[in-house]
Amino acid sequence: MGLGIVEEFRPVTPIRTVPRTRSFDHAMEVVVVNPDETKELLEDEDQECHTPKSSEHTLKSPLVCPPAPKKPRMARRKMSPTPKRFFEVPHDLASIFIALDNKPSKKIRTG
Repeated sequence: MGLGIVEEFRPVTPIRTVPRTRSFDHAMEVVVVNPDETKELLEDEDQECHTPKSSEHTLKSPLVCPPAPKKPRMARRKMSPTPKRFFEVPHDLASIFIALDNKPSKKIRTG
């Protein structure tokens, strides 16, 4: 029941890999250019990223100026609070409160 190496599995054979050469396109190079080669360099620059400058990509100036900001409306005046009123209270406060029946609304069962 112990762990053992099963003989039916073959060992994994190693795979040969070749290291990839890296190219640094973004690196600056100093090159002496002949006038004949300038056309080739200009064609290479077209392949790089650049900001579009055509008329359809530029922002157009607005024909009409936006309106001036409006002055905010004044807040409505608040209503004055109602004066506090005092109510007459009878001398016997027990007459105001209603007495409840002694019967509970639910029966408690024991046992």
